[in-house]
This record gives sequence, C-alpha cells and structure tokens, in this order.
Amino acid sequence: MKWTFYRLDSLPADGSIVWCKYPHREAKGHPGPTARPVLVRKTSILSIDGEKFGTVDVSYGTGEFNERHREIDLVIGDMRRARDLGLHKPTRFSLDSRDRKNLPWCEEFFVAPSYVRGCGIVLGRIGEDEITRLKACLEKRRLTIAANTRTTTG
Repeated sequence: MKWTFYRLDSLPADGSIVWCKYPHREAKGHPGPTARPVLVRKTSILSIDGEKFGTVDVSYGTGEFNERHREIDLVIGDMRRARDLGLHKPTRFSLDSRDRKNLPWCEEFFVAPSYVRGCGIVLGRIGEDEITRLKACLEKRRLTIAANTRTTTG
C-alpha cells in the first residue's frame, strides 16, 4: 500500500491527542474504518532509500473504562477537561503495550472525521497533571515513558 505522507514539520508533539484510523488487530497495517482519538507517545523521522517520512507511536483511546483503569491507563474523566482537550466525552488512553501502535504519519491513518474535518487532526495536548498521571500509570505497568526520538535512521 502506498502512503500519502504529511510534511515532517507537521508531526504532532508528544502528548498530543490526534484523530487516527487506528488499525484493528485482525487487519494489521491497514487503517481502521473510523477515526478516533489517540494519544501521541513518541514521533520519529525515518529515512529509507533517501526518502524521509514521519512515524507516530500512539495509544488507543476509548470511552469505555472502569475504576481499575484509572490506576493503569491515562483516564481523562472530567467532562470539562475532556472538552478542553477536544474530546467529546471522558476518555481512557490504554497504556497496554498491545494497544500501542507505530504508524506512518500519513493521510490514510491520520484524518479527522468528516463532522470535524475543518478543525484539523490535532484535538489538544495533555498538560503536566496528565503527564504526571501517565508516568505513574506506566510505572504501575512497569513500563517507561519514551523520550521523543526525532532521529533519522538509515
């Protein structure tokens, strides 16, 4: 499949919440059917045969969660804060490693749904309080937060 890459200077910042056609597990490598919010964990710039392109590590977002998730996933539970971040309802970003994907920064994966297309791909960006909670949840899962690796590999 050929991707329609976005410009490298448009890569979202770590901690951004963006629209993504998150792939289904059974259809690896193919965009999912609908755009949903995901949390940007890390971005990279890769080079293959002299062509540079961006990739984005994202964590899956869902409106389904319970109290247990508040300890191990980043939950934006307050409706006012959810709206501040561009979310239409309280949302849980799964920190389970199976719900983290590295995707090409391209139109096929990252596109806003038609009802908000004029607002852009980036919904918002988490703040220091959410970053602190994110780190605590990752620690409970015995994972680490990845630093931004805007590097080029050959």
